[in-house]
Amino acid sequence: MNKTGMWMIGGIVLALGTAPQAARAAGLEEINPEVEYRTCLDMVRSKPKAALEYAGQWAGLGGGIPAEHCKASAMDALGEHHAAATLLEDLATQKRATAEIKASLLQQAAAAWSSAGQTERALGVLNAAITVNPQNSDLYEDRAVLLANDNKLWEAIDDLNTAIDHQPQRVSALALRAAAYRRLQVYDLAGADIQKATKIAPKDPDLWLEAGNLALAMKRPNDARQNWMAVLRLAPDSASADAARNNIEKLDVKQ
Repeated sequence: MNKTGMWMIGGIVLALGTAPQAARAAGLEEINPEVEYRTCLDMVRSKPKAALEYAGQWAGLGGGIPAEHCKASAMDALGEHHAAATLLEDLATQKRATAEIKASLLQQAAAAWSSAGQTERALGVLNAAITVNPQNSDLYEDRAVLLANDNKLWEAIDDLNTAIDHQPQRVSALALRAAAYRRLQVYDLAGADIQKATKIAPKDPDLWLEAGNLALAMKRPNDARQNWMAVLRLAPDSASADAARNNIEKLDVKQ
C-alpha cells in the first residue's frame, strides 16, 4: 500500500473541478486547478505542514474536492491517519466522482486506516473500492497485503491470483504471492513465482530479497546469502538492502 501520503489521482481536477470564479470574485489572479493540485501534492512530499496550510487556503478560494484531497494527503503524511481516512471516504461519496476516482480515494482511505491500526476498517473500505472498480489490480494487491499480515494467506493468494490474472507480468503481485506460498511451505509454487518474476524484472531488489528468504526456508543458506548479496549490489541504500543486511548478519551468527 502507498505509504507516502501523496497520491496523484488521475483526472480528479477535470472530473471534480474547482471554482476559479471564486478567485476572480476575490480580486485575485485566476487559479489554474491542475497547477494548484500538482503544486499542493508536491508539497506533501517534502513539506506536509505547508501543504496542509496551502490546501486550506486553496479550499477557501473554491478549490473544491482537489483541494480537500490534498488536505487529506497532507494530514495522512503528518500522521493524522484517522482524520485523513474519514475525509477521503467522504470525498469518495461525491456524486461527480467517477468510478475510477472513487476507487482511488477509497484505496487511499484504506491505506490511512491501516496506518491508524484499523485493519478491519481498511479491509471494509477496500472491499467497497473493489466493488466500485473490480478491474483495478492495485486494490486486490493492497487487500492481499492486509490479509497476509493477518495470516490469512490463502485469502491473500486468492486476491493475488486475481491481480495476476488482470496483469500476468505484475512483478509486485508475483513477489507477494511467492512470499505467501513460502510462508505456507508450498516451496515449488513460491519458486515458480520467483523464477517468472526475475525473468520479467531481473534487477528488482525485492525479488532477490524474497529469493533469499525462500532459499533459507528451504535450508539452502549459501543460496540465500548469494541472493541477499545481489540485493546489496542492486540497491545498496534501499529498505530491501537493509533487510538483506540484517538477514546476512543473522545467518553469520548462526554459522
